[in-house]
Amino acid sequence: MATVIYRCPMGAPGECPTSATRGYCQVHMFQQLERYDPAEDAPPPAPTPAADAVVTPEPVTRPARPARPSRPPAARLALVIAGAMLPVRAEHRRGGGGLAVGRDEPDCAAVPGLAGLDQLSRHHARLRWIDGALHVEDLDSTNGTFVDGRRITGPTRIGPGQRLRFAMDLDAQLIEIDEFGAPR
Repeated sequence: MATVIYRCPMGAPGECPTSATRGYCQVHMFQQLERYDPAEDAPPPAPTPAADAVVTPEPVTRPARPARPSRPPAARLALVIAGAMLPVRAEHRRGGGGLAVGRDEPDCAAVPGLAGLDQLSRHHARLRWIDGALHVEDLDSTNGTFVDGRRITGPTRIGPGQRLRFAMDLDAQLIEIDEFGAPR
């Protein structure tokens, strides 16, 4: 009977511990472990020749594995907004990840006083992963989204240390956090 193993899809082999049960990676915060079958990585068994047959070795070719979608960088990021730190979710194979910013966004429920900011749209902006890099995109808000003081018109790549402003009255900064969620 085969043993089921779960491992982190983010880490290099040996970087993250494996588990016999489902759960989350201890190294990559918020990353759910995926089922792993060691038999997939094992070479196929060699054929056993008949006693009187002449065997000529043939090169063994394995079918190419489909390319995995790009992953976010190993660093974890969070948006510090109005004194609250909101972790940016990691990208998943099934889509998702990122962070939604706005008065009615569930991601911003922990931000004190956000509902009272009239210039911030209900669904103002979205931070999302594109080709392994974090981008911010304005969701056609009335008062705009700014990166380092410049208004953006389309998805704009951002990184740790950059300052963002949503509308005219909500400043934020993107920071790196460690696996425990503390600022680096």
